[in-house]
Amino acid sequence: MLDILVVEDEAPIRDWIVYTISNISKDFNVLASATNGKEAYELAQKLKPQVIISDIKMPIMDGITFSREVKKIIPDVFIILLTNYAEFSYAKEAISCGVYEYLIKSDIRPKELNEVLSKIYETIKESKDLIIKQQENLCTKESDLQIDSNENKYSKAIRKAMEYIESNYKEHISLNHISKQVYLSHEYFSRLFKEEVGENFSTYLTNYRMIKAQYLIKNTDMKISQIAIEVGYSNPGYFSKTYKKHKGISPEEDRY
Repeated sequence: MLDILVVEDEAPIRDWIVYTISNISKDFNVLASATNGKEAYELAQKLKPQVIISDIKMPIMDGITFSREVKKIIPDVFIILLTNYAEFSYAKEAISCGVYEYLIKSDIRPKELNEVLSKIYETIKESKDLIIKQQENLCTKESDLQIDSNENKYSKAIRKAMEYIESNYKEHISLNHISKQVYLSHEYFSRLFKEEVGENFSTYLTNYRMIKAQYLIKNTDMKISQIAIEVGYSNPGYFSKTYKKHKGISPEEDRY
């Protein structure tokens, strides 16, 4: 979801932009609209939009001053300035203030708005995907280090069980299933796991899944129902109940 703040002192233009964006794509979400730079700055501090579409000439605080100030509190925000032909050269100067794009008011059509917002949306998605991939690589390296450091701490069967969980936590895993993977009876495996790890197998698996879920909640815009499936829960309601039991707050509350 792309969160957007619209800033325009002319009500008809402001309302048209908000209406158009809301109908272009379900991925675009207008958080709020403002009539001047000062009001927009206060909203930006509170709402932390990913994109700001702002008029360049406004009362109280103009678009360039607003852009400069808002970049101080939200450095990675994408700012699109609206201008007219007479202000075109003035708008070009805004690039030095970190403005992403500027559009001529008289030329704006739904198609143009869709193109620039879609480009931003894809850029943000690619950045998030890269961060997730880097994090996963880091987790893999940390996991490898952890396994190495545990060579003498855990038996071969328990190490193999932990490695299996790390690779298959998204799938259904039962005590009987994993005990077969390490060639032990489920009674003996259960007792051995508790003795060596210090907690039941089911508790360990749940904690591992909750750690993965929390990362996705805080670092992606995936729906909670999607995250539930991603960490091995086919029932989103049960996932949310389990998450709250382990973390003390619901997945929705932990996201904000």
